[in-house]
Amino acid sequence: MLHDLCHCAHNQVSGSSSSREEDMMNEMAGDLTQSQQDTLSKFREILAEQGLLRKRDDDYTLLRFLRARGFDIAKAKAMYEAMLDWRKEIGADTIRETFEFPERKAIRDLYPHFHHKTDKLGRPVYIERLGQLHVDELLKITTMDRMLLYHVKEWEVLIDWKFPACSKKAGSHISQSLTILDLKGVTMKHMSKQVRHFIQKITKVDQDYYPEYLGKMFIVNAPTAFKAIWAMIKPWLDKRTQKKIEVHGGHFSAKLLELVDSENLPEFLGGSCNCLGGCENSDAGPWNEARYSSDPLYDEPVKAPV
Repeated sequence: MLHDLCHCAHNQVSGSSSSREEDMMNEMAGDLTQSQQDTLSKFREILAEQGLLRKRDDDYTLLRFLRARGFDIAKAKAMYEAMLDWRKEIGADTIRETFEFPERKAIRDLYPHFHHKTDKLGRPVYIERLGQLHVDELLKITTMDRMLLYHVKEWEVLIDWKFPACSKKAGSHISQSLTILDLKGVTMKHMSKQVRHFIQKITKVDQDYYPEYLGKMFIVNAPTAFKAIWAMIKPWLDKRTQKKIEVHGGHFSAKLLELVDSENLPEFLGGSCNCLGGCENSDAGPWNEARYSSDPLYDEPVKAPV
């Protein structure tokens, strides 16, 4: 049953994984046609004339909205304006300073999700172990609304701190992640109505307000029941996002190692990394190396390099 899903994912692109990812990185870095470059310039001009352009909006940022809307300026502008309204409503510009989340460590024990080092292109690797999610216990110590605000805060940490550190180490612009969703142990009971509703809200935030930050996603250890789960989730994803996702059963390590050096990949995913205290707790990466980064706004002390 999973073979068909994997077959579709593998046939969306050709060539080795590393060359595909390099092509995509080149595209995001601004290798534009003259028409696309003209559209970008016009888009910037329109936003500036209407007083919408923010100081933080470089070409990479504006390209995210253009690419998400097929370089249609009117649609990209509507998406950009909706993002500004949402950020004002939710307080995203100051959420790192104003939103306190003391339950963070307990949440991560019940829902393991973490960044861990970088892939061969210098992108941060983000990992979730969804089979270890304990929703009932999680909701005893927090709420879905607070989880959503925490999710937004983590986005701001990634953009303001982790991407810049990765860029310094790589010597090139890094603003996309490699995501690995480990479904080992996942069953249909993990997909309760409440969980599905939360995933839908998170997906909307990610696609509408943080577009094109996903470089590649691997879904691994997909169980037999995943076809039913995927049928629920897939309609929430736009087609551009769907093309970035590969689904694998239990034989996936070789594919991951095409994109991630063994010493940067946790042992439970087929790599050789075994951080002291567990890779899920190390927060290892350039963002925690003093030569690349220091961010006093982050709510955890900067650790020594792992």
